[in-house]
Amino acid sequence: MTALEDPAAPPQLTSLLGRIDDLHAAEVAPREAALAPRLSDQRGYLDDDGFLHPEIWQARREIMRAAGAAGVYASHLPEAIGGGGLSRRDMVFVEEQVYAYGVGLNPALLAWSEGATPRLIFCHDHQRERFVDPLVRGEYTSLHGVTEPHAGSNFYDFTTRAERRPDGRWVLNGHKAFITNAFEADVAQVLCVTDPGEGKRSFTYFQFLTAEHRGKAFRTGRLFQTMWGDGITGEFVLDDLVLDDDAIIGERGDGFDIALASINWTRLRRGGMCAGWGRFLLERTIERATSRIVGGQPLASNQGIAWKIADMYADWYGARALSLQVAGEIDEPGPWWRSPRPREEVRKICLLKLANDEAFHRIADTAVQIHGGAGMLRDSDINKLFLIARNLKVPGGSDEVQRSTIAQTLGLG
Repeated sequence: MTALEDPAAPPQLTSLLGRIDDLHAAEVAPREAALAPRLSDQRGYLDDDGFLHPEIWQARREIMRAAGAAGVYASHLPEAIGGGGLSRRDMVFVEEQVYAYGVGLNPALLAWSEGATPRLIFCHDHQRERFVDPLVRGEYTSLHGVTEPHAGSNFYDFTTRAERRPDGRWVLNGHKAFITNAFEADVAQVLCVTDPGEGKRSFTYFQFLTAEHRGKAFRTGRLFQTMWGDGITGEFVLDDLVLDDDAIIGERGDGFDIALASINWTRLRRGGMCAGWGRFLLERTIERATSRIVGGQPLASNQGIAWKIADMYADWYGARALSLQVAGEIDEPGPWWRSPRPREEVRKICLLKLANDEAFHRIADTAVQIHGGAGMLRDSDINKLFLIARNLKVPGGSDEVQRSTIAQTLGLG
């Protein structure tokens, strides 16, 4: 597939992409080989209680730390806080390479939505050593406490509160659900209502080390098994959790804008993620269609099959090209996380997520179809990516939310 990439990664990324290849060979591939029975069988992937197996967690954390030490893990963050300072367009190429390795332990090479996220950009100097630096180095993971049992995309439905006591300290109470990394996170970053009725200024982020409050004022609850059985999604309850002002990310009332910066990053990451995984599926499907012999002829000699693969390529190439274009346009005025955002930028970010979600889902669906019975096997890479493709259409704001936002920025509705 490399010969079909256009445009190719810019020259300034050559060294970094080479380091990523070296990291994959030295840190990821050996661990995937050692854990192959667990990674290839859902029953081994999870422990007896349905949680992600500790051996896989340990391997992920080791890869994260290695990537942090190599200066790869937080490539997307500004150099001022220890990141690589790459542009959003450059990150499309970096993310594509990482995800193109497949669906094993390779995603741990880059910070994900529960690690070194753009929320760290808004942290204060006094929070560097305790929170920011360990997250940037891949030594800690975090949870993003936003969604509640009965409230998701509409923040104004949230009921989790932080109330200020007369002594100036904050008391947090609430219930968050459908939270990725709810059980293993070292750092909790939680969006709370602090000033009800103040519109976008109603919300404030707080962060704390879970080990200091776990089992007391911070209690995890149910494990939610997603459709692809990740073993890390759950809920937590805050019960009179007391924090000082120095636990606030940004300033009081900044929560809405910080949340959008983080969510927009999640949406923008779809470009490289879907380009990488889409390329993986396309390569495997071409290999299947050319090597599978039916009636004495390769499956690919059937025009119906060949056209389906051509459609997969069109989806992959179109979404990738759109991602690079949008990322470049957002980089140009920079920084892309600023707020408030011009409506055309909001529209393009939503378009990027929507286009990639839809294209990747079609690619994964066709890959399953062409692989036939092999594609239906539960623990095959093809089937796993199909389930992931379906899953991606909800987090980061559902595709319906993206369509509604696009329509609104066009003056409709």
